[in-house]
Amino acid sequence: MGPHLHRNNQKMIPASESAWAVARDSYMLNIRVDASRGQNHMREVDTGHEFANLCSCSYMGFNSHPDVLQGGIDALKSAGITGLSMAEFRIRLGLMEELEEQLADLFGGPVLPAVTSSALTAAILPVLGSGHLTDSEPLVMVFDKFAHFSMAFMKPIVADETLVLNAPHNDMNYLEDVCRKYPRVAYVCDGVYSTGGATDLQALLTLQEKYGLFLYLDDSHSLSTQGKNGEGYIRSRLREMNDRMIIIASIAKAFGSTGGIAMLGARKHYDFLYRTGPMGWSQSLRTAAIGTSMGSIKVHRSPELAKRQEQLRRNIALFDEHIQTAQRGDGLHIKVVEVGEQDKAVKLSRELYKRGFYTSAVFFPIVPVGKAGIRLMLRGDLPTEMVQAFIGHLKEVLPTL
Repeated sequence: MGPHLHRNNQKMIPASESAWAVARDSYMLNIRVDASRGQNHMREVDTGHEFANLCSCSYMGFNSHPDVLQGGIDALKSAGITGLSMAEFRIRLGLMEELEEQLADLFGGPVLPAVTSSALTAAILPVLGSGHLTDSEPLVMVFDKFAHFSMAFMKPIVADETLVLNAPHNDMNYLEDVCRKYPRVAYVCDGVYSTGGATDLQALLTLQEKYGLFLYLDDSHSLSTQGKNGEGYIRSRLREMNDRMIIIASIAKAFGSTGGIAMLGARKHYDFLYRTGPMGWSQSLRTAAIGTSMGSIKVHRSPELAKRQEQLRRNIALFDEHIQTAQRGDGLHIKVVEVGEQDKAVKLSRELYKRGFYTSAVFFPIVPVGKAGIRLMLRGDLPTEMVQAFIGHLKEVLPTL
């Protein structure tokens, strides 16, 4: 039996598997679909049942935008190869450098793309902890309790380099106490959390100014949804980045492509991380992903972005007007309707699916025990009348649980 300092499969897996079994037995997993008519009109292959997908992280609907799709096609035709299948720091496609330049221009600073945001996290967190992005002295690494699994997964590895601490969610007093005790501290958290809510950015910036706190923020769930150029929750609230800050984001969600990016506050970080850990393996962005990313940048530069962002804001306001959640009034698009027990959460999800709306039941370890419910993702390509219809069905089903 391992020390279980930062993970405990012996405890977590049995608890979570029982919940997944309930979802599976209710036929809410492994649903095969025809998505040719888009996320609002999916059709189940086995039964022909039609439904709207309210669980997609493509918050702008750009994953089916003609310019994004065409970008992938054009890149493949132009390059004539699916990818080089080798470490990119040795040989790279010219298209890749062009993409990096476009991303840097869009988001206002150096951007490092990778095959996934998780690969970036695996590359960066260990060297951040060992001090090799700062002064070569280890930093105490403080993980928010709700930091996404892709970051929490790295705790045992980072703990081999330095002290790892776990902070209560958004507890800035705890974090300041750590900053007072240790001269070098990094904080690892989400910008917008996958189960709702956001980090306290202003408090973090205050602690950074006061103590030199290094900020490592995963803002995958807000990229494209906020900011004039779709910079996301964190970047759109910063005048500029600094060299004690890294923002990680998936470009496979609202951005509409595939892969991940790191927005960096210093070019020197790019030059080092470009060949670090997983970044040095033969798994760079494939040609089609480079192309769809360029296609998405084209859409981000067009009036379409602001149009869909505005529709998303209207959908959020409409939902919050009628449904009480812990996220009500926060202006964000991820909502969790709590019902308490996992069986009730799955039942609610199933009943809504029968009525033409897929929402995912969430339970431990996604959310704390006793906080099970359904999670839904509002989108900028959801028509107002569809959101209104969903609200009506949700109001009808909730009292029956």
